[in-house]
Amino acid sequence: MNVDTVFVSVNAQDFGAQSQWWSLLLNRPWDREPSPSCHEWKLSDSILFQVLDNPSGPRTTVTLRVANLDVELARLRAQGVDVSDPSKVEGFQTLRYVQFVEPEGNTVGLLDGQ
Repeated sequence: MNVDTVFVSVNAQDFGAQSQWWSLLLNRPWDREPSPSCHEWKLSDSILFQVLDNPSGPRTTVTLRVANLDVELARLRAQGVDVSDPSKVEGFQTLRYVQFVEPEGNTVGLLDGQ
């Protein structure tokens, strides 16, 4: 798998408070707001950290942007990983996303597009 971007996300019960806490910890406000429910910091050229307004979501999510989501899904399914079909992400031109659970219950996401 050729990964070009890693997203690490924290699902917040109190989006505003959690965003402010991470701003304090990182010593700067978020770099962008790709959607009203996401504050994002660019930690490096290939690592993005996000606070998500998702009080009922899992605590840890790792999302990897891949060059070709269909190829990766086929490869994972061939290895027995239970992965559903990707969904188009609202508000983006071609961004598609799929989420699944790894063996210890953490959420893994894969995405491609813009």
